[in-house]
Formats: sequence, C-alpha cells, structure tokens
Amino acid sequence: MLAKVLANRLALVLDGVISESQNSFVGGRKILDSVLVANECLDSRLKSHTPGLICKLDIEKAYDHVNWDCLYFVLDRMGFGCKWISWMRACTSSVRFSVIVNGSPTGFFDSSRGLRQGDPLSPLLFLMIVEVLSRMLRNAVERGFIKGFQVGRDGLPSVSVSHLLYADDTILFCDAHPEQLLYIRMVLTCFEAVTGLKVNMAKSEMVPIGEVNGLSALADLLYCHVGSLPIHYLGMPLGASYKAVEIWNPIIEKIERRLAGWQKMYLSKGGRLTLLMSTLSSLPTYYLSLFPIPVSVAKRIESIQRNFLWGGTGEDPKLHLVAWERVCSPIQQGGLGVRHLIPFNRALLGKWLWQFGLEESHLWRLVVAAKYGEGRGGWTSNTLRGSYGCSLWKHIRMGWEDFSMHIHLEVGSGSRVSLWHDKWCSDRPLKEIFPRLYDCSLNQGDSIAEVLSSQGIGQARVWNVTFGRDCNDWELDQMVSFLSLLHSHTPRGDVGDKLVWGPGRKGIFDSRSFYHVLHTPQKIYFPWKGIWGLKAPPRVAFFMWTVAWGRILTCDNLKKRGFMLAGWCCMCKSADETVDHLLLHCRMARHLCNFVFQFVGVDWVLPLTVSDLLFGWRNWFGKRSSGIWNLIPSCLMWTIWRERNNRTFEDVESPVAKVT
Repeated sequence: MLAKVLANRLALVLDGVISESQNSFVGGRKILDSVLVANECLDSRLKSHTPGLICKLDIEKAYDHVNWDCLYFVLDRMGFGCKWISWMRACTSSVRFSVIVNGSPTGFFDSSRGLRQGDPLSPLLFLMIVEVLSRMLRNAVERGFIKGFQVGRDGLPSVSVSHLLYADDTILFCDAHPEQLLYIRMVLTCFEAVTGLKVNMAKSEMVPIGEVNGLSALADLLYCHVGSLPIHYLGMPLGASYKAVEIWNPIIEKIERRLAGWQKMYLSKGGRLTLLMSTLSSLPTYYLSLFPIPVSVAKRIESIQRNFLWGGTGEDPKLHLVAWERVCSPIQQGGLGVRHLIPFNRALLGKWLWQFGLEESHLWRLVVAAKYGEGRGGWTSNTLRGSYGCSLWKHIRMGWEDFSMHIHLEVGSGSRVSLWHDKWCSDRPLKEIFPRLYDCSLNQGDSIAEVLSSQGIGQARVWNVTFGRDCNDWELDQMVSFLSLLHSHTPRGDVGDKLVWGPGRKGIFDSRSFYHVLHTPQKIYFPWKGIWGLKAPPRVAFFMWTVAWGRILTCDNLKKRGFMLAGWCCMCKSADETVDHLLLHCRMARHLCNFVFQFVGVDWVLPLTVSDLLFGWRNWFGKRSSGIWNLIPSCLMWTIWRERNNRTFEDVESPVAKVT
C-alpha cells in the first residue's frame, strides 16, 4: 500500500526530471512517440544521403542488476529530499529471497541490489537509473563527441536526436565514424560501472544507413552483429515504406493463429461475435494507431473476420446472411458495431493531429515541426510535398482536411488564432462568411491578438480591423453583421487559445467520435432496443438481429440463394415458409402467442412483420414491469425456430402442447 501511494506521488513529477527521449511511464508520453520520431529521423537521414548508424541495444536483466547506492544518489541529485529517499530505501531494501530445495524453502536471505518485479515503484525508479544513460549521451552530444541525426529544413532550427528510450529499450543514432562508436562504448562501460546495468552486445544490433564503409570493423568496436533495414523497434517496423504490404504480415499471421484454435471449437454466432469484437478487432489496433493500412490489407483482414463470424466448425464456406457493410454499422443503425478498418485507421491517426496543437514541448512534435514547419497558429504542420520514403507524418497530415471540419478554436489571448482563416466565432471562417470584406481587408494574415487593442489595465479590448477602402452602399449590411459578430465574441485575453473538438464530450478529441463522423451509414429505423437491450443469451440476441433483417434461412431465403426445394412451411404445411409467416402467422406461432396473451391477460393483434412487432412490443407494461415481457418475442421465436429445425433436419415433431 505504501509503495502504491509513493508511486502515485512520484508519477506526478516524472515529467520534470525525465528527459524527453524517454517515453515510458511518464504522463502524456506514449510508446508510439518513439516509433514516430525514429521513423522521421531515419527518413531525414536517408534523404540527406549521409551515411549513419542505428544501434539497437539490449540491457540484460534490467531490474535485477540495479545498484541501490546509485539509485539513491540519482534521487538526491534530482532534488528529492532526505525523507523521500529514506522511503525509497525502505521500499527497495526490504526484499528477501528463499531458495526452494526438494519442494520446500531453505530459509531467507537479503538482497543487495535490484528492483522487485510487480512493485508499482519499480518501473518509476528504473526510469531514474536509465536517465543516467540519457544524460551521459546528451552531454556527449553537447560536447561534440557524438553527433545524432539532424532533423530540419532550410530556414528552420534543426532538432538533433541521438537516442530514444522506452524503459530499457534503447536505440542510438550516430555518424558512421569509429571515434563516435568508441565514445559510445566508453559511455556504456561507465554506465555499467555506475548503475550495474550491462548492455548485452551479443543481442544488440548495428544497422547501417546508406553506404557505410568498413561496416564489419565498426561493428567489432561495439562487439555487436550487423542488421539491415527494416528492423523492428517496439513491435513496429522501422525503415519500411508506409505503403509496404509486408509490414502487416505479422498482424495477419497473429489473427490466423488465433483462429486456428477457435475454429476447432463449436462456437455459436453470439460467441463468435464476442470474440470478433474483443480480440480480432483489437489485434491490429497498435499498428493502426501509427501506420496507414493499405486497402488490400484491410480487405484481407475484414475477409478473415467475415468468414469467422459466419463460419462453422470446419473449413467449408458458410452463407453470409447479412452484408458486411451492414454488420459494420452501429448497433442503433441495425448493425453489430464491428469496426470498418479504413475509417477506424483514419480515426486513430486523427489523435496525432489533435495532439500536434497541444503537445508543443514534446519531442515528437518538435521533430515534426522542425522537419515540415508549422502552419498558421501552430495547430498543424505545413502541407507536405515530395516523396514519402519511410516518413509516417506525411500520411497522417493528409487527414487534416477531414479532421479540421470538426474542430473550432476557443479564443483566449488570440495569439494563435487567425482572424479571417480560423473557425472561432462561427461554424465557418470569417473569410467564407464575408468574402467581400476579406478581399479589401488589410489584416488578412493577422491573428486576433494583433487586431485587438487594449485601452489600459482592466479595460476591455477594442477591435481594430482596417480595410483598404471605404464600404460601398451594398456592403454596409455585411459590415454591420461583421462588426456585430466581432463584438459578440470579444475574447477575455487572460487565458491561452484552445482547440475544441465538436463531436466529442467537453470538446476533447476521442477516436470513437471521429470514427462515427467518418463512418456514417444511411440512417434507418431499427428495433435494436428490443434485441440488444434485453438480458437474452448472445446466441438468441444474434438470432433475433438476423430475424429483424429477415435473413434467417427460411425456405424463401434459401430459394433466393439458388437452392431447389419445395418451400412450404413444415409447421403448418399450408403456406410458403417466410420469416414473417413462420414466426408470426403460422398456426404454431399463433398458438404460442395466444397462450402467452391469455396467461398475461391481454388482447393483442399481431402485426404483419417481425420488425413491427419488435417496435411495438417493448415496454408495453411500463419500464418497471417489462423485464420479462420484453423477452417474450425472443423466447417465442427462438422456440419456434428450434422446433422448425428439429422437424426439418432431425425429422422429430413435437406436439403443440409440449412446445408450449
């Protein structure tokens, strides 16, 4: 309990003591930040045609070898007080071990180093130790002993990236010079001597960038083996073209491995839907959060999902009763809520567009801004041109047009908001609302802060918009409307400008709401509450969903699919078997319905279609007394369907009294 409390307190200050190159366990930083930065740095290096090296390091038994004295010294140097350090000392040095011999412990002994696995403090304290390596490398760069990869463009300050860390996953960027590698080896040796953490060079890797001469000799300096692009970094490809289909092969193989075990089991449609939603749909999410998915890969994965949903226990193809487009619709629109991969991918990538305008000091944002430049106000990067290479941001930036349709700016100081070009006082920019006034304005490129003047401390700010000519008579109405709109939206000026997401709650972006605006099927009325709003088993709910679409395999639907059969109802043997006839108007169905109506004491005229029944049935007795009542259609139709299948496939006919 004490360790958990201390970990929560420590997490609040990590952002101030841990370098930007470390992206694990620090609030606001993400694992994908490192992957994006690494790909952008590599892309810049490849396009500069300057040879370089990437060194991917492996720290062996990271938690087990941490030197406690070094840890306490680092905490002291970072400014933690004596009482806090004593708490850390108590939490780390209280570890005791016992060796089990012949199935029984042989006594306990104390530990002299290392951090406990599973302790909430351990990951945070480990960051303090790894920060030593980060500071040593940064000092080497500042003194010119190591040169990282430069990311920038002409006329803009460049950003140098020499290393990236995610916990103990470390990757270095440097020139292909032996002097720099020797200094790196010296840094790693000193790091091991001080902290106890050793880099396992046998598992480490050196990857050349461009034409590197004497590569084997360079690798011998670090005693590591040589690799080649693309490599895997934090589970993601590094150095591969974003359009490459091959990078998605691990995801497809992982999905197929999961299916190999499931397909041997008998799973109902409800069970298949649960697995599809919980597992198959989530497997590619990590890749989709950074890499644009090729259309061919999306079709392949969705084909696997589709076949699994409608498949049986074997390898034979099964009938797909409802179109996949409808399956991917929201539940309220008659679908199952399965996500379409392409709009889902765009929604996940939209998170980067949102964060670009907010995370001004984060390393990934500094790298992107230095490489491509910032747009007006710094809310996004400039429009990108040129070849893509292994850059990921270029494709992410392509989604800005769709993304910007759903945002607006809340003006504070006005320094980052353009008067004419941004959406801040209406759902459209002022230049689109008042095009004539914009054409003659002398403030076309000014921010709101530049056209507001203050009369003094505590006084309201006054608009000072100037035009190149006087207004014509037919423009006076526009001018009046323009000035009225400005005066009704005069900002306070005491807070910063804010980006607001329209579709989300409280104006904060979330991928779910962006997905819904990107994937909006035609609105239809569907009795989804009478299907999914009940406490029915998943297989019954799935059956009722198929019934509501009129797609269960009755004789009429089988004929539409090319099957040759008689087509009459096996229950009454007096009419063609359709969905509505079998479940509502057949003698068996009417008998069961009348039995229920008599039991509850109501008179009811059955509608023509199942869909109409589900719309009118729900909450007929009021919400408090309708729990069982709402389940009656599902119970009746499931019972009728089971009896129909027994008669059709098993040739077993139960009397009406037994079915009732």
